[in-house]
Amino acid sequence: MDSPLILVIDDSPTIHKLVECHLSQAGYRVALAPNADVGIERAASLAPDLILLDHQLPGTTGDDVCRRLLAREETARIPVVISSAMRNRAFASYTEYANVVDQIPKPFTPELLKSGVANALQMGAMVVQAQRTGCAIPEAMAEVRDVALEGHTSVFPLRAVLDFLNNQNRSGRLTIEQGNDRIRFVISGGRVQAVFSPTIAPERLGPCLPNDLGDLAALVAVTLGEVCDPSMSGLVRLLERSLSDPRRLRSLLRAQAAILTCWAARGEPGKFQFETDPSLPPMFQAFPLQMSLPALLVEGLALVEPTRDPSTWSGRVFVRQTVKGGNADRTGLGLNAMKLAGLLDGTIDLAQTSVKAGCSLAETVNVARALALAGLIEEREASLGSSVLIIEEDPDSARTLQGVLGPEGVGCQVRLVRDKLGAQLLLRRTAVDLVLLALDRPEQQASVASFKAMMPPSTRLVGIVGMEDVAQLKRIDSLGLDGVLHRPLVESDVRTLVKHMLGQATNGSTAKVLAS
Repeated sequence: MDSPLILVIDDSPTIHKLVECHLSQAGYRVALAPNADVGIERAASLAPDLILLDHQLPGTTGDDVCRRLLAREETARIPVVISSAMRNRAFASYTEYANVVDQIPKPFTPELLKSGVANALQMGAMVVQAQRTGCAIPEAMAEVRDVALEGHTSVFPLRAVLDFLNNQNRSGRLTIEQGNDRIRFVISGGRVQAVFSPTIAPERLGPCLPNDLGDLAALVAVTLGEVCDPSMSGLVRLLERSLSDPRRLRSLLRAQAAILTCWAARGEPGKFQFETDPSLPPMFQAFPLQMSLPALLVEGLALVEPTRDPSTWSGRVFVRQTVKGGNADRTGLGLNAMKLAGLLDGTIDLAQTSVKAGCSLAETVNVARALALAGLIEEREASLGSSVLIIEEDPDSARTLQGVLGPEGVGCQVRLVRDKLGAQLLLRRTAVDLVLLALDRPEQQASVASFKAMMPPSTRLVGIVGMEDVAQLKRIDSLGLDGVLHRPLVESDVRTLVKHMLGQATNGSTAKVLAS
């Protein structure tokens, strides 16, 4: 197999001699070109493994050569290393070219030359291919990074991974893979500090930006990436000084982060990696986000996928979740979003919530959708608006009934008492729509008549009993109950029977129901 071929495009005879001497001794083949035109033709005919390109050439510069190489199919995938005495000032102009993989500053020593060529050969082809196909450069070199955690979002969704890392106060970079896209989150101090993507084209993001940031859309080409060199730091300082209101640049970074976060949370499942590298891209060094996931999702959904017809959501009911291991941070949520989050308790629908909060239905729906995506709330069945009295001594049965019928269930107003006296006192003061009464013992069964005498005709009475024999079933039948629940209680049976009973109360029906 032939050794790697290195094409040197440089007008200096001294550089030609130095490179040919030391690279040949290192086992490389070397081809030489004294100017841009000859270099491009030799690149096309020889197909070298690497091009060592001088920045300053007769009549042109290296960036023009890179552009011409990319324009030709036979040379577009050849990795290029820039060589210049101007160092970073020259290299900054090459960041937009997918074929440029590294730089070697002049004057270079033989050791620097050989190590630079070796490193570029090892990674160059992968870097060029990755940049041309939309894969981020760090993914092509992932094996050399310090990956502390990795997995798949089909098993651990974005919110679960971020909750875990923030709860553990970890600092680093979380990369979410979605097809050819890579979306990166830098987290520190329990919050998201930056969100960017070197693989997503600016024109994809532009249509989602708020109208008042339209004149800054061109900056997205810079803010999406993570170029770290002196020229970029200088650009950040220049923007801070030149913008009439630097806060608008912060708003742009926040909108970008919100859009990317929404895409990451709603996109197709893919791999994720967490690396212990908390460094921020230059733009975010000047304006770190310091935001929570819920805040980013509330803003992102409004920009990416606003609700077309909020009225279709008006009757839906949501209740707050206390997910074990979840993150309670809400930093960045606006006042209206905080107010709405506090009202979503499973007792009123979104239309009522918007009225109580003094917000539009569209804003209310957007906040509810975002908080559900963040795992902070969950949709429940619409409340029946009914009151239920439970007379039950067994704590396990009482918990089951309260869970099914309460705010996190069908949304009834539930009262629980454990004895006959407490129930009679409550029934004298309050009208209820449904009474669930334990009837396991004879004395409990004997109290049915007294309860019926205290209840209006519209109140339904359901017995809770463990059926042991036919004789007991006959005794229960003789009590004239509206329905019966069998022990052990099954949640689906409870839900079905109660909804049926309360529907009867509304319609004035007196049909009997037996749940088994």
